[in-house]
Amino acid sequence: MAKKPVNRRGWWGILLHASWPTLIGAGLTAVIFLMVESAAAGLSALVAGVIVWILSAITILLIALIWARYRDLAIPIAMGAFVAKIVILGLLLTVVPPPAWLHTNGAAIGALVSIVVWQAAEVLVFIHTRRLIYK
Repeated sequence: MAKKPVNRRGWWGILLHASWPTLIGAGLTAVIFLMVESAAAGLSALVAGVIVWILSAITILLIALIWARYRDLAIPIAMGAFVAKIVILGLLLTVVPPPAWLHTNGAAIGALVSIVVWQAAEVLVFIHTRRLIYK
């Protein structure tokens, strides 16, 4: 039986192992939209996927930095940052008009793919991180 991979880098390992599948997923979605729809759709999918990756990576970076200094505050601060991020994003989406080149379907699906891939990868690597801590 093959040995299961274990994340020995903590939060930085979670960031690394959630980032590469997300960026690959965003790139593949962009290429598919480029071939099927248009260049604007491909660019929109890529930009939306990269924005999701950046926001998710900022969350993990914040948790990693707080975890190193104030471990007992890491979860409450991360939750507060998540709520603030969602509120700010909601305000920006309602106040800032979309650029003319934005293809809404491409952007929506690009963001959705990146969210799903990030969450799946993050959960899988987190499971392996916890196994290291508790076994």
